Amino acid sequence: MKHFIAMIVWMTVIWGVPIDTKLYEGENTLAYYEQLSQKLANEIAVDDEGKERLQSEKTLLQQLRSLVTKEPSIQPFNTALIEQEQIKDTEYMKLFDLIASALDQKSKLEANRMFIQEKLAYLKKHVEEIADPQNENLQLYQLQFAYYKLKQHSDGISIQNYEQYITEGQKILSMLIGRVRFDVKAYEVAIEKYQNMLEQLNKKLIAAKLSQERELLSQETISAKLAKRLDSVQHEHDEMVRMTIEKRLLAGLYHFQQKNIQAVLSQDKEIRNLLKQLSIEDALYTAKLTELEILTKGSGDTINYNVWKIKENLLTTYENLATYIRKPFVVLDESPISFLSILKVLGILFVGFFVAKIYFILFTKLHKKRKDMKAVSIKIVANIGSTLILFVAFVVALSSIGLSIANLAVLAGALSIGAGFALRSIVSSMISGMVLLGENYIKIGDYIRIDDKLTGKVIDIGFRATVLRTIDNIDIIVPNSDLIDGQVINLTFEDRIRRIYVPFKVPYGSDVKKVRTLVVEAVMAATEIKLLRDVRGKKPTVWMADMGESYIGLELLVWVEGIRPSTKSNLLVLIYETLSANGIAMPYPQLDLHIKDKRVLNALR
Repeated sequence: MKHFIAMIVWMTVIWGVPIDTKLYEGENTLAYYEQLSQKLANEIAVDDEGKERLQSEKTLLQQLRSLVTKEPSIQPFNTALIEQEQIKDTEYMKLFDLIASALDQKSKLEANRMFIQEKLAYLKKHVEEIADPQNENLQLYQLQFAYYKLKQHSDGISIQNYEQYITEGQKILSMLIGRVRFDVKAYEVAIEKYQNMLEQLNKKLIAAKLSQERELLSQETISAKLAKRLDSVQHEHDEMVRMTIEKRLLAGLYHFQQKNIQAVLSQDKEIRNLLKQLSIEDALYTAKLTELEILTKGSGDTINYNVWKIKENLLTTYENLATYIRKPFVVLDESPISFLSILKVLGILFVGFFVAKIYFILFTKLHKKRKDMKAVSIKIVANIGSTLILFVAFVVALSSIGLSIANLAVLAGALSIGAGFALRSIVSSMISGMVLLGENYIKIGDYIRIDDKLTGKVIDIGFRATVLRTIDNIDIIVPNSDLIDGQVINLTFEDRIRRIYVPFKVPYGSDVKKVRTLVVEAVMAATEIKLLRDVRGKKPTVWMADMGESYIGLELLVWVEGIRPSTKSNLLVLIYETLSANGIAMPYPQLDLHIKDKRVLNALR
């Protein structure tokens, strides 16, 4: 039994109470309303909530009866204008306003249809969720659903009527525009007058708002006198805007009459700007502007209209973009910073970088023309000059947007704490670069050796790093801090003459004096090898350097000018050929084995 009751309850919840379609469909709706009216008249409410619900049901029933019996109607046109040969601008504007008002009402009805549909969905869901047909709110929900259903149907008919009305009205406006007597000079005078008055009212409005802000700083609310003054100025300002729009509409219609599409679009743009100045959006004047656009677009010169409209849209897009990039997004040092400010700073820095680069390139070429100036001196002046140009460009860039370097000291101090750890190696290398350029211990063109591993020619000394070129024509970038902190051998510091050690070995038993004489004579005779042979104290010689287990170690000492990596190789070849020609063999590793055990010795025998 329990399961059967549960199943009945479950089915009731699933199916619920259906929508009462007799309230808005069929031919007997009025008779059904009469029955409901009598039923409601006999009902007695027991509490205030019941009385309020009963009154709402009676009111809804009356509105349903009104929607069923009354058809939507629209004010007809004044057909008398069609028969007139000349029409006053005021008479034409009445017809124009009538059609614009219809366009406004149509837009509102279309927007309201979606809102009504949402209400219908909400009410339908609530009605179908009610399982008890005797629910006290059921009748109210049914009447509300029927009201919105009939309202939706009525609005649909009204929208169709308005569409037909607007279409017919636009045809009449286009037909009558040629007969209208427009006084464009009067409009222009009035527009100029109204614009001046608007400027004065804008100043009054700004003053009133500033007074409002001052009072709000000292108290929670503004005085009644100031509130009345603010409302009065705002109302006067809005009325002046509307008057200006009316005159610009007349001017736009005149230009449309003269088929000057560009002038019409110009008035269209001005009206749009005026609409933005209203304190509250005015749908009627927006509809008037829309009607002017529809009238212009429907003219015979559609191609010309579209061309000018595209140009107008592109210009508007450009102006919007220009406004956007000029709009400040942050304030620094009481100076508004916008995207335009950033572009200006980047532009100035780019010009400064370009000028500094040109200066550096031109100045470093002086060593080719000025032989009396050292290349390193030119390099120092070029680096300092380019850095100064960049610094001046940075100062000018900041000054162009109203910032001061002095006021950025606090910001720089805060940033330096974090940046100091991240950039300490770069800063160290830059300071080391200035030390290198100042001390002149390492110059461009010097051959240096670092940690007995890297040897190369210095081809450039920058503020951060030095460039070495090895004998393999490989450029290696070395941080300046490595050259300052570590040990560096400058092979051409003051004198380009240096000594080369060429080690070689001969076996024990060789005549060392003879070997020394042969090698020295061969070196003195090999003139194709560039050496210093006739300079006192720098003649080639051979030293005995070592006595190993199976060889005698000798070293050939020669003096050369500059860096000639191939010299040592050529000398080794010369030594080998000389020793071979004189029957002096190369030493080989030798090992003497002494065996003391006789049994092992006999076994070997």
